[in-house]
Amino acid sequence: MTKAIDRRTVLGLAAGTIAAPLLGTEGFAQSYPARPVTCIVPFGAGGSTDVIGRIVCEKLTQRLGQSFVIENRAGAGGNVGVAAIARAQPDGYTIGMTTISTHGINPNLFGERLPFKPMDDFEFIGLSSSQPNFLCIHPSIPANNLVELIAYLRANPGKENFGSSGIGTSIHLSAELFMQLTGTRMTHVPFRSSAALVQGLITGEVKLSFDNFTSPFPHYKAGSIRGIAVTSATRAAIAPEIPPLNDTLPGFDITSWNGFVAPKGTPKEIVEALEKAQMEALKDAAVVKRFEEMGAAAIPSTGAEMRQKAVIEIAKFKTIIEKGNIKLQN
Repeated sequence: MTKAIDRRTVLGLAAGTIAAPLLGTEGFAQSYPARPVTCIVPFGAGGSTDVIGRIVCEKLTQRLGQSFVIENRAGAGGNVGVAAIARAQPDGYTIGMTTISTHGINPNLFGERLPFKPMDDFEFIGLSSSQPNFLCIHPSIPANNLVELIAYLRANPGKENFGSSGIGTSIHLSAELFMQLTGTRMTHVPFRSSAALVQGLITGEVKLSFDNFTSPFPHYKAGSIRGIAVTSATRAAIAPEIPPLNDTLPGFDITSWNGFVAPKGTPKEIVEALEKAQMEALKDAAVVKRFEEMGAAAIPSTGAEMRQKAVIEIAKFKTIIEKGNIKLQN
């Protein structure tokens, strides 16, 4: 009898040893988050990425029962903050945002100087929002729609200029793609910020821009500038009267998107919990409305769908950048 008891005890202990890691992982996921979570936003406070991040983190806080605290780390077109996400402990307590810049454009502009590997250093949680750029012109340009604008620019090659908030931004590359598809030619004038760009367009310092939607929109509504088209494949809910470039230039689709990632190696169960909570947050009617008021659209997705989005975007901007021979100024 003693031998039988000992044998059962040994078998039980062995089974417990096998089950312990599984129970530990499951328990860890169920207890997550047990303390506040830091969310790194790779741009400054008050910008569209920051605002979107704060809206989503507010909902994650409500749904998961711990504070999701924004930490702004701006610099190098988002590279500084995203590199900090990549270097963080993969324990679920540091996550962050990536954008069209860091996971679409910058890998092509910075090459080996990029301080992270966009497809290898992260666990993708999901996309959050998408916002078109807004093609606007100064009223002195004799065009009221896209067809008239293209005809005017073709008849006056090199006469007009366009502004952007910097070399390699989605604003700059939207204009580059436009010129490539229409055979038009304009001079690029980079500004230090989107605010400065809008002011330059209002005063006529530049005659055309593809700025992020929210910046020029109030001035379009006030009549200071003329709205021509949006760069997304479909119309924006906040301005349904503005047609997409895609109607005239099939295949034109550039939107300023963002989403959430965690450092590579973050436990799968935690990533899945964050993915689920974020998707639920982005389907909340109040969140959808707040995004639309900014000219953005909520785009709940899985982490796998976000990864595929990044693959497609990196390839798209590689073509635009190489064809335009665009390089960063050192």
